[in-house]
Amino acid sequence: MKTTLKISLYTLSLIATMLVISCKQEKKVEETDKTIPVKVISSSALSQSQAVETSGLLASENEARLSFKIGGIVREILVKEGDQVRKGQLLATLNTTEISAQLSQAEENFLKAQRDAKRTENLYRDSVNTKEQLENSQTVLRVAEKQLEILKYNLSQTRIVATTNGAVIQKLVNTGEQVEGGKPVLFISGTNSADWVVKCGLTDKDWARLKGGEKAEIVFDAFPQTFTGSVESLSQGSDVTSGLYQAEIRIERHEARLANGLFAKVSIFPREKTDMVSIPVDALIEGENDSAFVFVARGNMAQKKQVKIAYLEGDKAFILSGVDASSKVIREGSAYLADGSVIKIVQ
Repeated sequence: MKTTLKISLYTLSLIATMLVISCKQEKKVEETDKTIPVKVISSSALSQSQAVETSGLLASENEARLSFKIGGIVREILVKEGDQVRKGQLLATLNTTEISAQLSQAEENFLKAQRDAKRTENLYRDSVNTKEQLENSQTVLRVAEKQLEILKYNLSQTRIVATTNGAVIQKLVNTGEQVEGGKPVLFISGTNSADWVVKCGLTDKDWARLKGGEKAEIVFDAFPQTFTGSVESLSQGSDVTSGLYQAEIRIERHEARLANGLFAKVSIFPREKTDMVSIPVDALIEGENDSAFVFVARGNMAQKKQVKIAYLEGDKAFILSGVDASSKVIREGSAYLADGSVIKIVQ
């Protein structure tokens, strides 16, 4: 009985010892090092022009929507869409039956007014007619003459001729249609390599940064190369519909075969440079629009800071505010960090 009791006491002592050892081991696990290894990189300061990014459509500076001055029936359209045209080339005509008849009538009225004015003048010399009658006859003659000039001019406007060397972009009416005066009939665009401009919209903030003449880079989806150009003009009022300010970017001479309406992405480089800080893109976390966060090393602590991004280029991010050139930005290991985490900088 005593032997059994001794064994039991021994067993209990052994179990207690094992529990103590186990607790010590758990305490050791709890007290493991929580330091997070990270790699840092020093940010670099620079003064650089922050590009204005926008988009627009290619157009020719010499383009026109040609129309007849007067209304009538289209007699003939001599070109089709895509045709190349020369300046002064006849493109379309109106049926002139009605205007020719009106012109003949105006000529007869003018001749009659001439005869009446001559007769009244003779009678005035003979003291038969009054001076008022003479002046009235001369007024009728001048009115008839001006009416004749108007109809002669209108007859000359029953023809549409090309205003520039270029191409027919769009034919808006067909032969035999009734058209009103001033309604576009043909859309003509110049094709000279020096005439191409990109018309794009700018926000008020970007518009204020430009003065005109700034260099620009233009990229078309249709071409692999990057085109160069400069700001030709800036509008002094915003578009009522979009609220944007229009800018025209003249493209420098090139060998590519461009076409009206091509979509273009434009980068404009203002003359004024901005102080920025350059850091690796992979140091950024939780990015949204032009804001993001980075971790910087402060001794053995990680500090989370919000930064404002100017733009991204390749593997670099250009920062306007949030970090300075002396900051040690954490580049690797930031995914495991929280604000205030204990860190260890490794190579």
